[in-house]
Amino acid sequence: MKVSDYIVKYLKAIGIKYIYGCVGGSVTHLVDSIFKEPDISFIHCYHEQAAAFSASASAKYSGNIKVALATSGPGATNLITGIGDAYFDSAPVLFITGQVNTYDFKYQRPVRQYGFQETDIVNIVKPITKYSVLLDKVEKIEEELTKAVKIALNGRPGPVLLDIPMNIQRENLIPKNPIFSKRLNNISNFTNIDKKDIEEIYSLINNSKRPLVLIGGGCRISNACNELILLVEKLSLPVVVSLMGKDCFPHDHPLFAGFIGAYGNRYGNIALSKSDVLLVLGSRLDSRQIGNILDPFNTKKIVQIDIDKNEIGQRLSPKTSIVSDVKNFITQFNSFLNSKNHKFKNNSNWLRFIKELKNIFSPLSEPFRADVEDFHYRIMDEISKNLSSEDIVCVDIGQNQVLAAQVLEIKRKQRFINSGGMAPMGYALPAGIAISLENKKRTIVIVGDGGMQINIQELNTVANLKLPMIIFVFNNRSLGMIKQFQHLYFNDHYCDTDEHCGYHSISFVQVAKAYGISSLNINKNMVDWREKIQSILNSPIKLPLLVQIDMDYQTYIYPKLEYNKPIDKPDPQITKKEEMIIYNLMEELNINEQ
Repeated sequence: MKVSDYIVKYLKAIGIKYIYGCVGGSVTHLVDSIFKEPDISFIHCYHEQAAAFSASASAKYSGNIKVALATSGPGATNLITGIGDAYFDSAPVLFITGQVNTYDFKYQRPVRQYGFQETDIVNIVKPITKYSVLLDKVEKIEEELTKAVKIALNGRPGPVLLDIPMNIQRENLIPKNPIFSKRLNNISNFTNIDKKDIEEIYSLINNSKRPLVLIGGGCRISNACNELILLVEKLSLPVVVSLMGKDCFPHDHPLFAGFIGAYGNRYGNIALSKSDVLLVLGSRLDSRQIGNILDPFNTKKIVQIDIDKNEIGQRLSPKTSIVSDVKNFITQFNSFLNSKNHKFKNNSNWLRFIKELKNIFSPLSEPFRADVEDFHYRIMDEISKNLSSEDIVCVDIGQNQVLAAQVLEIKRKQRFINSGGMAPMGYALPAGIAISLENKKRTIVIVGDGGMQINIQELNTVANLKLPMIIFVFNNRSLGMIKQFQHLYFNDHYCDTDEHCGYHSISFVQVAKAYGISSLNINKNMVDWREKIQSILNSPIKLPLLVQIDMDYQTYIYPKLEYNKPIDKPDPQITKKEEMIIYNLMEELNINEQ
């Protein structure tokens, strides 16, 4: 059997249906084998970065391994940003790169390059992969392919890379096991947790006045959302979510306490600051979540659960910590509560406090508090209200991302897909392509004009595959987040961020039409803009559709946590009257800090 045929049959056996990539000379054997396999489709992207984003986003959505393919040299190096995204956000992706023939590879020769387009991608990406290897011997293929897939999925998931020379792809392989069966058996993250540790955590929560659960990406990665709801309902625990954990807990649940972080909901950050016991599930508590001034956390009793022992205690010293997959921990905690015949603790005063905070500091109140234009908030709120019950939302990077995170109310069956650790602009469109293609469900893409221009060529794929996508382009003709940064710290010196100084936007409506995609404009001067959003999201319309939302030349996102301020003191500052309301409410409810 030809090696390239073997690889494709193996991928079919483990459930791969789509491979994202660009055709190139060093992968022609693999691409040919893919085209001969009727159960796998090669999705031709128009840039390898987009292929990597598509595979990574699909892996985040499904929790299953996905595949991206690129040729040697520039094809392989174009994958790097997507590999980094998969690594930092723990997405299991198998990246396969073509390589020059082994007799054209430099190995230890003291030259920069021996073969045409030869690039040592294996060593380039080792810091951002769980495993990376050059397969320069046929007898390595079976073992290394299986090994790479298991490494990608075991423990904390992440990307792996196999670099395969052209002459190896075309050689003959006699499989040791010619019967292809599903090869992903026995992949489990079960660890037995000491009952004493669970009892200690239970005691901390049960004896607290203001307990809170903070949900990180590890909760979504472990697929623990249903178990989480059972746990917090049993203990009557309010829940805040990080950016990567945003779709882990339904926002219409009475225990939802907000999105936290540097651009988080003010009410969520206040709840985070005022809590006395903090149960952290799958979060590393980085500065974008809790700020760089840690005073509000010094007196908290923190319990940190994470599958990666290296992430525990990096910035705060937890009172208790457990190295465990989040789902594994919650499952055993729930079993403990069931065996204990636990009765609900009365956290009603703490929950009432959080409910009052939500009313006072709703996301739509923030532009008024900052005295800035609020159209982008109002239109995001209208999008949120009209999403269907199972919509998947893919957001890009920049103001559009944090605006969506602040305003969108994600329900139980909805998903919120984005890039957290790498945070590359141009992410949302390729992400939406993969998810709409693989799940056959309507997918909503939210992107700014800056991010849209980075991978705009992928509209070709959207049009050709007639994907069920609605693409909202928030167009302020600026790089809004950096421009806001320049407003704060550079005396309004807008260097290369708007049309007066080097950056230029375009008419995305016209570009979409050139690709054969239906499109329209919406702006705040239209008296019926709300009705247009409602019609787009609720009426049977032809998809794909691109909607350009024209905004003010400068938009702002608030609240925003500045450097050297605690998490509950973002800009703009609340008034003395609002501070007294918070203080008096805590006194009235007898949940005041001791």
